[in-house]
Amino acid sequence: MAFRRFDRCHDAVGKFHSVRKTIEVHALADEIWNVYDWLLSPFSLWPIDFVGLAHHLTERLRTKRAFDADLVLLLQILDSPPTEFTQTEIGAYEQKVQAGQYDSLVKQPQKFQEQEAKLQCDGELIGYWNKLKERFRTTKFEVNKLHIIRRSMSQERNFRPNLRFSWHRRKDKFDQLFDALCYRWYLYGFEGDKPLLLKISVNPIPHGTMIVIPRHWSFDKARDLDWAAISKLHRAHGAARQGPKLSNSRIERLSEVAQAEHYNAEAARLGLRGAKKWAFMCEKMRKDIQSDPSWLKRLLKPAL
Repeated sequence: MAFRRFDRCHDAVGKFHSVRKTIEVHALADEIWNVYDWLLSPFSLWPIDFVGLAHHLTERLRTKRAFDADLVLLLQILDSPPTEFTQTEIGAYEQKVQAGQYDSLVKQPQKFQEQEAKLQCDGELIGYWNKLKERFRTTKFEVNKLHIIRRSMSQERNFRPNLRFSWHRRKDKFDQLFDALCYRWYLYGFEGDKPLLLKISVNPIPHGTMIVIPRHWSFDKARDLDWAAISKLHRAHGAARQGPKLSNSRIERLSEVAQAEHYNAEAARLGLRGAKKWAFMCEKMRKDIQSDPSWLKRLLKPAL
């Protein structure tokens, strides 16, 4: 799996197996194993930190400490991981993202190549980068074996916990300087001495699909992106088909379901059964008493 998942998760997975017998007899066994299933799903789909939650759960199970009410509530609220299809599609795409391969979704890579070529011979950028290397041991800030240093990550509406000015530690100073440098030259970061120009990126996140179009990109919505490929990636989240006609029919169905559930409960309170209940339901729902009862079964199925 992408994003160094083995390094991140193997210890948490192992701890689950070390307390397996305790989980099996626990009242919340299904909910606890649900967290285990999330650990094995693509990281892009995680709504919360499942590694941290896994360690917290297994430590309480190991020491035989009870779960507090808030933890129980969290386990109950957590949805199951996405379907196997979604996980397969997103997992495969994560491999491309990890390698920075967004070109399959971009129809005009020449725009990027032109801007990237300009960066390589930008004397002002190279000069400032050399000054940073003189003042800081930049290798300390590399995040992987490829010697990549990343700027601070952007988030929705720019509401970032790290968006605060701090000038106390050497790392604080470097972060501020590096973020300013990356903003001025439209960078994602550096790979060794190579500036990494921002690309158009399409990333699945737990709540949807995030598309980032860099400021330097003169965007042509009709020609720049492979919208069919992007739509396929987005549909992997599992959204049902939508549209004015479909939405209107579904809204009407929701109203019918609510009515059927209401009158079904009322019939139960009145003690109606068999033919009397059927006549009552048909009258209230304005259906022909000679109609096939399957319509009522379909409406009441969600409540069963």
